[in-house]
Amino acid sequence: MMKFDNLTGSLLLAGTFIGVGILGLPYALSKSGFLGGTAILFLGAFFSYLTAMYIVKLVYLQSSEVSLYTIFRRYLGRNTSYLALAGMLISSYGAMIAYPIAIGEMMHSLLNLPYWLGAGLFIVLITFLLTLKAGHSNRINALVTVLLLVLLVWVMLRATPSITLENYLFFKPSRMLDAWGIVIFAFAGHLVIPSVIYAIKAKPRQGALVIKSGFWAVAILYFFFFAVSLGIMGQEVTAVATLGLSKNLSPALSTVGQLFAILAILTSSYGVGISLKLTFEDKLKVNSSYAIPLIIVPVILFSTYLGSEGGEAFSNVLNIAGGIGSALYVGLIPSIIVLKLSKIYRFPLGQKGAIATVLFFGLAIAYTILF
Repeated sequence: MMKFDNLTGSLLLAGTFIGVGILGLPYALSKSGFLGGTAILFLGAFFSYLTAMYIVKLVYLQSSEVSLYTIFRRYLGRNTSYLALAGMLISSYGAMIAYPIAIGEMMHSLLNLPYWLGAGLFIVLITFLLTLKAGHSNRINALVTVLLLVLLVWVMLRATPSITLENYLFFKPSRMLDAWGIVIFAFAGHLVIPSVIYAIKAKPRQGALVIKSGFWAVAILYFFFFAVSLGIMGQEVTAVATLGLSKNLSPALSTVGQLFAILAILTSSYGVGISLKLTFEDKLKVNSSYAIPLIIVPVILFSTYLGSEGGEAFSNVLNIAGGIGSALYVGLIPSIIVLKLSKIYRFPLGQKGAIATVLFFGLAIAYTILF
């Protein structure tokens, strides 16, 4: 039986995954239909899970508590570790730029506010939150995750009667890879794996079970949210999925759905913002008074510039963030380390699995850059 602290660890991991990515997944996956979307979703889930297990193993090989970046640096050296850091920054900035775009779209659709006003108010709120000292309360974060899960599951269950089976019948295999980057982004919660393992103080087998449980719970949730969204909206799935759902559901369901979306964006943006702030202060040795402007100014510039593109901008930003940034530090870097260590230590699926993982994430990066 899983202990309470271990359950908290699984919830913390799940809460890190469930952010803005879940709102963009149905749109990206729907382009190829139910079969195509399901295939790319679980293909991405499998390889992201494999690298999560790589990181679990690497964490337990350390003699002291260290960050994921430090692990990368130990095995690959300073220069290559900067590539991993670049991936983390691209992924984090992509997320931070996508958040105000989503909020601006939501406020315009729901309250008819100008895009710039909704996005601007959100940026002001996040800027204020980042000036506060970060707290460390795992149980509160776990409770927030439980609330998010309850809201989302309730909406999906109540929305199920509105599904139209014909919406599952179209299939466009040529559009499957359009979702590649967003799928990787949605599963990019690997940064917190070391801190979760250190927090629960579990032995290797139990620690792996905690990460495995949290990961696959999120994967199943993603699948059902995609299935419900596609079943209701068909080929008209919106870039921010809850916006499209709200037009097809009762006022009560619509309200709960938007509450979930706003909470997911707020909690995720705060977590990513704090992570960026600490990266600038601790790793890049930037003065704390400059860290917040370095985060917020690019977010303002890019979200303002991209706002005219509407939902497409939201999807494109997530695709780049995942297909380049997340693919680097979530997939390619851990796999290269495993290839280096596979003759000394045992990893899931061994050297062949690591080679397949390098190919999957390497091709994702190439596809995102080229196409």
